[in-house]
Amino acid sequence: MAGLAVVPDGFQKGVAGEPAQVTGPFTRQSFVDTLSASPAEDLALLLNAGCKEGYQTFRLSTDRRKRVTVQLFKAASASKARDLQKGFWAQDEHTKPFAVPGVPGALTDAQTGVAGVTGQIEAVAEASITVGSMVAEITVSQSGTLEKTPVPDIKLATTVVKLQYQRLTTKSG
Repeated sequence: MAGLAVVPDGFQKGVAGEPAQVTGPFTRQSFVDTLSASPAEDLALLLNAGCKEGYQTFRLSTDRRKRVTVQLFKAASASKARDLQKGFWAQDEHTKPFAVPGVPGALTDAQTGVAGVTGQIEAVAEASITVGSMVAEITVSQSGTLEKTPVPDIKLATTVVKLQYQRLTTKSG
């Protein structure tokens, strides 16, 4: 699946040893154990979708402020991929969708909120697409402070989503 994942130009690999910053394949169980924010829920979704494996790319901007994560999941069928996409998407509240012209059925959201660290604000632009039996989850995030509040990078997220859609439609569809 490595050849299916899009990597944005000018970004570098993450920190070795940080599970969320890993680039490489994962099994259903390793995803649930190391990458999932909702292990029990995600395991049920992955089992129902017949998803046994996936792939994650993680990249940092050269100034280390922006993070791009692309996760690919291979479901047992196109309908199960759509169910998996909807299940993942339903786990969080989404209130500010943005358009991705040319990518049918893309689920998108942009938001800014308090991060886990005191005084830190995180801006996130995220999207989810399906192509055939593949689900792609794309997240572009950056951190800032209350004094220097970041803004979700919808332009970068849209670019990565379009590139990922093109890659999946030409290589897997």
